[in-house]
Amino acid sequence: MDLEAVKVLLESQERTFRSALELVVEQWRERIRLVEGKMTDLTKSLEFSQAEILDLKNNEKVLQKLNKEKQVAVEELQSRVAELNHRLNYQEDYTRRNNLRISGLKEQPVGETWEQTAVNVSKILEDKLQLPSVNLERAHRVGPAAAAASSHPRAVVVRFKNFSDREAAIRNASKLKGTGIYINEDLCPASLEIKKKQFPLMKKAREDGKIAFFRHTRLIIRERIDQRSSSSVPAANSPHVGAGFSGWVAHGDSTVRPPDGTERVSSETTGDRRVSGDSTGCQQRVLRDRKKT
Repeated sequence: MDLEAVKVLLESQERTFRSALELVVEQWRERIRLVEGKMTDLTKSLEFSQAEILDLKNNEKVLQKLNKEKQVAVEELQSRVAELNHRLNYQEDYTRRNNLRISGLKEQPVGETWEQTAVNVSKILEDKLQLPSVNLERAHRVGPAAAAASSHPRAVVVRFKNFSDREAAIRNASKLKGTGIYINEDLCPASLEIKKKQFPLMKKAREDGKIAFFRHTRLIIRERIDQRSSSSVPAANSPHVGAGFSGWVAHGDSTVRPPDGTERVSSETTGDRRVSGDSTGCQQRVLRDRKKT
C-alpha cells in the first residue's frame, strides 16, 4: 500500500472521528443548555418564592401590628364597659338610696294590696323601731305572688320620702332582734353579688374578734379598741387602709363609691346585709366612733 493511499485513509478516519466527536460535543452542549435553562428557571422560581416569603413576612408584621392595635382597642373598650357598668350600678344604687328591703314580714295569703303592705310596714316602724312619724312614699312586695302561700313571705321594698327616715330605720334595726324580721339595703343585683362574695371574709374577721361591716359594696375590717394596743398589722395586700384609724382594711370594689359617707355595721347573712341580730354591739361602737370623728 503506497503512502498516498495511507494518507487518504488517515484523512478519512480523521474526518469520521472529528464528525463523531463534534456530534458528541454538540449533544453535551445541548444537555448543558437544557441544564442551564432549568437552573435559570429554578433560580427565577427561587427568587420569586423568596420575594413571596418576604412579602408574607412583611404582611405578618403588619397583621401583628394590627392585631396588637386591636387588642389594645378591645382592652380599652372592655375597661370602658367595666367602668360604665360600675357607673350604671352606682346610679341604680343611688336611685335606691331612700329604699330599704324588709324580709320576714308576714304576708296575707291572698290579695295583699300595696296599701295593706304600707300599713304593716308603718306598724313595724312605729311599734318595733319607735319611729312613729315616718313618711313612706310606697311599700310593695317583690317576687311572684305564689310565694305568699308558702312559709316564707315575700320581701318588701320600702321607699321613704326622706333619707333621714331611712337612716333612722337602719340605726334602729337592731331592735328587731328575735322577731325574724330583717332590714337590708336595697341594692342592685350586681352590688348584691359583690357583697355576697365578701361574706366569708367578713365572717372570718368577726370570728377573729374584729369589727367588719360594709360601706356600700366595700367590706371594711377594723380592729377593736381593746386589740389596737397590741401590735396589729393590716392584712397583706390590702387595697386600702382608711386614714385616721389604725388597722382599717377595705376589701372589695374600690371603684364604686357610696352616695353618702355613712358607715354601718352589718351582721353575717347568706345574701343581703342584715343589721339586726348580733350586730348591736358593733353598731353602737361604730356610731360612737362616728360621733367622735
